[in-house]
Parts: sequence; C-alpha cells; structure tokens
Amino acid sequence: MSHISQIYDIDLKLLRCFCTIVEEGSFTAAQAALNLSQSTLSENLKSLEIRLGTRLCRRGPKGFKLFREGEVVYKAAKELFASVEAFKQKASNINQNTVYELSIGIQDGIVENPHARIHDAIHRFCDYYPNVRFRMEVMLGFQLAGRVADGIVHVGIGLVNEHYPQLTYEHLFDEQGFMCCSSRHPLFAVPDAQLTMADIESAAYCNRGHLEYYHPERARRGDIGLGIQSQLALILSGRNIGYVLDHTAQPLFDGGSLRALRPDLVRIVNPITAMMGPAAADFKLARHFVDCLIDVHMELGQARLLPRPDFATGCGTVVNRDGVSSVLSSMSYPAARHRNEGAPTPAAIEAPDGADMDDFEVPRPGRQRHYSAA
Repeated sequence: MSHISQIYDIDLKLLRCFCTIVEEGSFTAAQAALNLSQSTLSENLKSLEIRLGTRLCRRGPKGFKLFREGEVVYKAAKELFASVEAFKQKASNINQNTVYELSIGIQDGIVENPHARIHDAIHRFCDYYPNVRFRMEVMLGFQLAGRVADGIVHVGIGLVNEHYPQLTYEHLFDEQGFMCCSSRHPLFAVPDAQLTMADIESAAYCNRGHLEYYHPERARRGDIGLGIQSQLALILSGRNIGYVLDHTAQPLFDGGSLRALRPDLVRIVNPITAMMGPAAADFKLARHFVDCLIDVHMELGQARLLPRPDFATGCGTVVNRDGVSSVLSSMSYPAARHRNEGAPTPAAIEAPDGADMDDFEVPRPGRQRHYSAA
C-alpha cells in the first residue's frame, strides 16, 4: 500500500462507502443503503484503491470477495470512525447549546408495541436539548447490537444480545409472543385438546437467524427469517411455525389467517432494553436520552411488566421470583427450582426419561449477567 501522509474529508467519504459495501456484502445492497448509483459506488471504490495503491476486493460476475488488504483497511477504517465518534461525544460535553447528532437504533417490531414510549422519551429529551438532531434507524437485532458495540449507534433499543458482553442494558418493558401457525399449515385445523407438544416439536420451525435463542436445536429444520416481517411471511406461507409477537399477531388472529398453538403451554416474554456501548457511556447526551427512556417507561407502572413463564424465555433470559433477570450465556434452560407446582413443561425442554422436572438439575454455564427487571 502507498504511504498516506494526510487524510482528507474525501478519504473519509470513500472509506465510509467501502465499509458499507463490506457490511452489506454486495454492491447492490450497498447501493440501496447509500442511495447511490452503481457507477458512483464503483467510482468511489476505484478512487479509494488508487489512493491506497492496492485492490481491496473482487467485484463482478463472480460476486463480491474481500481481499486481505481490504480486511486490513476495513478494520482500520472502523477504528478511525470510532475515534472520530468518541471525539464528537467528548466535545459535546463542553457546550450543550451546540447542535449535535444523537444516533438511535431500534430493533424491528418494537416501535409498534403498545407499551413502547420511545416517542414520549424523544419529546421529553427535546425539552432539555432542543438543538440535538436525531439520526434514527430501525434495524435487525444482530445489526443493532454490533453497531452499538462499535460506537456507530449511541443508544440501541432492543433485546439483550449476549454476544456483546461490553454492552450495558436498562430494562424498559416486556414484549410477549406465542408459537403460531397459519391457516395453510396442517396444525391449524387441529383442536387444542388434540394438539400435543410432540406435534409442535416435530413441526418445521422458523428461527430468527443470528438472534435465535428459543429453539437452537431446531435451527436446521426450518427457514430463517431475518427480521419480524420476514419471519412472519415465512410463517404465513404455511412452511413453518414460529413465535409471533402478540401485537403483530392479534389482527391476524381476528382475520383467521393465524392461530396460536397451545398458548397455555408455549409463549415467550422478552425484556426490551436500552443499550449502550463503552464509548457512549461517556457521552452525556446518550446517557440523558437513556434516562428519559427509563423515566417514561417507568411511568407505565406494572403494565410494562408481563407475567413471566417459569422457564428460560427468549434471548436466554430466566426470571426468578425475586424479580431479577439473569441473562444466561447459552440457550434455553428451565428454571426448575422456581416453577409453580403443576405448571406445564415448556415445549423446548424435556426432562430425562423417568425424571420429574422439579428434580432435573440443569448445568448452568459459567458467567451470568444481571440487570434489574423492575
């Protein structure tokens, strides 16, 4: 690579285009993300390669492939952008009357939840900081956690993701989902009285890909829906069963195109959280926005908390009776010692042959993370 003695604004622009191509995995996807034509995107990449004196990736009929030099540049660019963002955040603490940008990421399926009060938090925050400009984006869960961890997004609103232990979480409210099938699925016509857990266990299950903790043992027996709407489309096709959030499912229940499978036995309750990375923790505006999120959701009272299943719920959380949520470092486990007498065994967990669930000791993986559920 050539020696670069000075970095200019145009270099940052070219590097951002290159990083978007890498993160999207193709020129076509990057075009949509950047709202640029293919010719402009290709010219930007070519200019960057000339500036650096090396080819960064392969593009063309054989598809996109990142070269070793491209990997080095991508990693260095991410570190550069994180440093720039850290400077902006620290500088914003000097004078709160200056116009600054606050980047917020929201996981798909959350804004329309009846318990979500994100709009109220924005309104309250702007009473204190009217000069702040918001940059807000709805994205997939694994994308959200990664961008918050990298410092690209200051505050994320979504599910806990255990793959990023450097993130901190503040509980806002709960969301609930039921295992569902569409009217095209064979189980749709089976009455609840005749529907067994074996029927549900044997059906192809649509999982959420990178953000899948519910039934990892089924991941190879069904389709993958990256995002709430993608997963719903696959479930409605009749190919799979899968969890659907209650506020998304209710209109489809009413219309007769979807049904819940044994809701008395199978459901999930996930804590929706506000998350920040290490860099954002020193950013005053990000901290204050999280405070506003907490305040407006606390005003909901107990309505923001849903009854928890007495077993490990979605995203690896298990809620004990003392009201503390423990985020386990692996997939679903039953909270055997805290289950009500006579409570049904969840579909995802079975005791060994001849054993009672209350006597079934489940090995707990090493470290756990904790945060208050109230």
